[in-house]
Amino acid sequence: MRLNDGVARTTVMKQQPDNTSTAAFSLADRFSVIIVGGGPSGLTLANLLGTYGVRTLVLERNLSTVTEPRAVSIDDESMRTMQAIGLEESVLACCAQDYGSVYLDLKRVPFANIEPRGREYGYARRNAFHQPELEAILCNGLKRFAHVEARFGHRVVDFVQDVDCVRLRVETDEGHYEVVAEYMAAADGGRSFVRSELNIKLKGLTYEQKWLIIDLKGTQDNFRQTRVYCDPARPGINLPGAGGSRRFEFMLLPDEDEQKAVEEGYVRQLMAEHGPDRDAEIVRKQVYAFHAREAESWRQQRIFLLGDAAHLTPPFAGQGMNSGLRDSVNLAWKLAWVLKRKLPETLLESYEEERKPHAWQLIEMAAMLGKFMMPKSRLHATLLQTGLRWLSVYRPARDYVTQMRYKPTPRFVSGFFISDAASARKTRTGRLIAQPMLENPNSEMALLDRYIDGHFALITYHPDAKRAFDAIQPWLEYLPDDLKKVCVTPRNYNPVPVEGIEVLRDAHSQANDWIFRAHGGEHVFYLVRPDRYTMAVLNKNNMPTDAIHLGGMLRPPEFSALGNSHQPLNTAATL
Repeated sequence: MRLNDGVARTTVMKQQPDNTSTAAFSLADRFSVIIVGGGPSGLTLANLLGTYGVRTLVLERNLSTVTEPRAVSIDDESMRTMQAIGLEESVLACCAQDYGSVYLDLKRVPFANIEPRGREYGYARRNAFHQPELEAILCNGLKRFAHVEARFGHRVVDFVQDVDCVRLRVETDEGHYEVVAEYMAAADGGRSFVRSELNIKLKGLTYEQKWLIIDLKGTQDNFRQTRVYCDPARPGINLPGAGGSRRFEFMLLPDEDEQKAVEEGYVRQLMAEHGPDRDAEIVRKQVYAFHAREAESWRQQRIFLLGDAAHLTPPFAGQGMNSGLRDSVNLAWKLAWVLKRKLPETLLESYEEERKPHAWQLIEMAAMLGKFMMPKSRLHATLLQTGLRWLSVYRPARDYVTQMRYKPTPRFVSGFFISDAASARKTRTGRLIAQPMLENPNSEMALLDRYIDGHFALITYHPDAKRAFDAIQPWLEYLPDDLKKVCVTPRNYNPVPVEGIEVLRDAHSQANDWIFRAHGGEHVFYLVRPDRYTMAVLNKNNMPTDAIHLGGMLRPPEFSALGNSHQPLNTAATL
């Protein structure tokens, strides 16, 4: 709506004078970014912004991080994000790594096995975890940053955004106060207050079927793979977790009462029918409805949606939380570079453009897996399961299933990158670069991201690092001054140190196999963004034009004196 001063605002802060200046707020109440919601997406975003030196506040209505199990699967991309914030070792310590899934037919005989073995991004594709432990690790991680603060038991009850800031009213049990930020990120869950106040609708559907979720600890079942019961009489899932935990998910039948479904005797009978855990300690039992929905818009001026506030994914692929962490990674570096005045504000337009299509692809994948899990009849189940058994005879089809190649590639259709005009399967730009294990001149082994450390990076594959970068010296002036230069040498060449270049040996030939072999021996340079997505692939033919184009895309904004509220709050170290 429009107030009497003529400035467009999305919602009115009650009892707040329209002409309040951000200068009226003390430094303690002024932030570069305020995150509403202290779940995995919000806390990950806060940790990322902390590493980038951005003054950040997290506001969470609950008094603490969650204490009950919720999400139970963290994938390789999300583990790479944990690495980016320096918490991967703590998270891995509470994970059951590298598990698969067995799909069982009507007689509980396996008809499909999903056991992905590749570690293209540096970690196992599937890992079981305990969300309360993850949230505690993320929350404790914020203590490393003097410029990041988390306030639990603080409820956002109103907000208003002007041309250059967002002002929020916050309530606690002791009273209320107001804070201001240049940007706000709403990670406040599937029932997002912020999304509702912005009048942003969710598109998609809610499943008619209700599901009973049972979490237990002290399992007596030592089978470490997930069992998926594809039986129309009672579809269900049996998921092993970390630290001896286990989760059952059972679809309720149309005539079953939700109240009866959570009764102790009923729950234990279902558990007894699916393993040896009838008498295990039950941590939680609850009936859920699953959703396949996405917000129509992920941004309104200075406010962004992420995580469940932006999309709701059915649990059949274990991708709900992981999609939210992808949002955090994409948004964090863009906010940081804009706030540090390294890139113009138009960069933020690419957040929704890049993330929304991929999030919807994962929702569709989860829905597809749900159809296999929930056959409509015995005949339908028999046809699906027999078909998959026949397909497994053909190795490419078998690998498509067993190695999870049906999972959408982390790739953008459009956004902040230069397209190489290749097909979706062959393109190298706009997609997450692999993370090989590499050896430095001191014979130390580490994953790629350890060497490029949150910067733009230019990566090539060549036995002579100095010669490789000398050849493109005239074009480097178009790229950022703090660009990390990386040369990976083939495994038969030692990484000889060169000033200003990170020289690393491809000890296991992973960089060649996963990244450079696709170019058939052509000498190329990968320009990689801080979120590890490839912005451009440069070669001798496109270098002159694309380097100039990149120079325009990466040019810092002109200095603009727009008042205190538009200046970065330099209370933390710069990048």
